[in-house]
Amino acid sequence: MPAFMELIALLLLMAYAAAQLGILAVWGVHTYYVRRGMPGLLADRWSFLDLWIGFHLALFFTLASLVAVAIWMGLLLALFSPQSIPALERMFYTADRNAPLFWAALLFVLIVQNAAFVSVAMWYTLGKYGIDTDRLGLAWNWQAVRQGVLWGGVAFLITPLVELLSMGVLRLVLGAAAFERLMDWERQTVALDSWLETLQPGIITLGFILVVAVAAPIGEEIFFRGFVFNLLRHRTTFTSAVWLSAALFALLHASVKNFLPILIIGVLLARLYARTGSLWSSVVMHGTFNFLSAMAAIILGG
Repeated sequence: MPAFMELIALLLLMAYAAAQLGILAVWGVHTYYVRRGMPGLLADRWSFLDLWIGFHLALFFTLASLVAVAIWMGLLLALFSPQSIPALERMFYTADRNAPLFWAALLFVLIVQNAAFVSVAMWYTLGKYGIDTDRLGLAWNWQAVRQGVLWGGVAFLITPLVELLSMGVLRLVLGAAAFERLMDWERQTVALDSWLETLQPGIITLGFILVVAVAAPIGEEIFFRGFVFNLLRHRTTFTSAVWLSAALFALLHASVKNFLPILIIGVLLARLYARTGSLWSSVVMHGTFNFLSAMAAIILGG
């Protein structure tokens, strides 16, 4: 990894650790006050602490599922096919995108991640807060679905322009050499479009399109709009809730090049949800955008 990327990773890690310590300190003070009968620092409903716990619950659920599956696969391979273990290790260590099993594993990760998002969001909103699915915005609404298709198509058309702007700013700030190193690193790691270009026609390609166009939008919208945006809307102003939820949404995708485009899409998703009152509008917008983007990457890559 280039030196400047190592520096960025170190700074992000330090910021993350500082935020974790700060949240734990606030939680400790809140618990101290509550136990002594004094008003706590945190709200009982829609608390920022719920956001922190919810994100880490989803992360833990995803990692625990992956570890459990990896252990069982390792045991089965050790018992029935020990000679295949070295080849599988090389495939995953080198991120061999031509291996169907690698893509199957990636699909599993995405499905588990979005199942975790849905589980956490539903546990908080339906379980802890007692909000029914209709109030959350999960009642079926054909008009909201139509608006989602329209907004998704518009987002797909404007995103290349925003991406060009983002890349121009990055090149100006980082310099040409550092910018090219960053782009090379992203193409090898987090750039979904470059990954999709390597997909060959077949059942894995169909499965990946279904996951990114259906499963991912459902999981991410229920979590980021149904839970995160609603939480922020109860604790901050509407505009702040829109932009903060969009920023968290963009950060999750871990792409420097696409941070600005994903941020803008996150803003549109939150505003559409607020406008229609239906999560299906943002789910369909998200799914439409992902489907068109995936198809464009596959067709252009082929």
